[in-house]
Amino acid sequence: MARRDHQDSRGRTGTRVALMCAVIAALLGGCSSAVSLPEERPPAEAIREDIETIFSTLYGEAAVRAVLVQQHGELVYEQYQESTAQDTWDVRGVTRAVTSTLIGIAIDRGLISGVDATLGQLLPDYAGVLTPETAAIQLKAVLTHTANFAPMSEERDIRGTPADLSAQADWVAAILADRASRGPGDGRFLFSDPGTHILAAIVAEVTGMSPFRFADEVLFDPLDIDTAPLWEERFSPDGDPQELLREYQEAEVAWPADPQGVNLGYTHLRLRATDLMSIGQLMLDEGVWDDEQVVSATWAVQATSPVVATVGYGTIAYGYHWWVDPQRGMFYAQGEGGTAVVVDPVRDAVAVIASEVTIDDPRGNHGFASATAVGLAGLLLADLSSDSR
Repeated sequence: MARRDHQDSRGRTGTRVALMCAVIAALLGGCSSAVSLPEERPPAEAIREDIETIFSTLYGEAAVRAVLVQQHGELVYEQYQESTAQDTWDVRGVTRAVTSTLIGIAIDRGLISGVDATLGQLLPDYAGVLTPETAAIQLKAVLTHTANFAPMSEERDIRGTPADLSAQADWVAAILADRASRGPGDGRFLFSDPGTHILAAIVAEVTGMSPFRFADEVLFDPLDIDTAPLWEERFSPDGDPQELLREYQEAEVAWPADPQGVNLGYTHLRLRATDLMSIGQLMLDEGVWDDEQVVSATWAVQATSPVVATVGYGTIAYGYHWWVDPQRGMFYAQGEGGTAVVVDPVRDAVAVIASEVTIDDPRGNHGFASATAVGLAGLLLADLSSDSR
């Protein structure tokens, strides 16, 4: 599949992003209540007009490749820009929600005893780098970013990861050793991609297969997400990152892995926008897809409920790798560069924004911010009726 590199070279957009968020917030009535729309106004028309209003006023439309809105399991609005429904995109941080769901399925299947299980129990192969303190870290703390794993910058692409993990022979060992040196912290929320990669390592340990292959069997196949052929090439300290990037760009559904074959739990899963919609719908329907319980309702509800308070994110709470907005009654997953899956249980609806950030974009990942994509998706969901079916 040809990749599309249509980004222009407008400057860094911190001010524009802030302004865009303010405009979206104003249109949403301060983000705490939905805009009331005349009943005779068709939702698709309202959605189209809102998109035009946002992008005729503020920057961001060049990055957006797909906008999908679904209610009661039926598509209400679908738009593709310089793409098709079959194109796949690097969903970046939305990958974290998939990794979390794999943990839930492993618990459902008895492969993990529960969220109270410790790293010492879950990663016995790494006993040599686990201290008594890190061995006692519970899975729940890793799921909620309260285990004091190192934070990472969002400025990254597939050519390399922050903190020079790509130079390490064993990423999991390096992450665990770094955590031991950092100490336990204060138990507060500290967003950590290394922590999420530990979740992927746990999936690999308890299943005996890569997270991608486990996902293909227990999540993607039930959701009719086509992954053939699987592409999960490994980073290597001695490898050529440019060659890996070229192969990744040419792949369809893809998920690169660390040197031990553990797929990057926190980023670079490549999926279609419709696949993201399926994942959002699965969580909206409490783990059920086509009358099959893919992940337990217990997990689906817990993962998307406010488990811990966040630091620096206002009133937004956090579940098990899903963000939760209690004021608006929504939960969501977001990826750097403007990709989001936003679920609105009140309206029985899901919105997906899929965006592309080119590797050579001088603005990094923030030309169209993930928070802006979430705000736009929330605005579009507000165009839908909250009445029951």
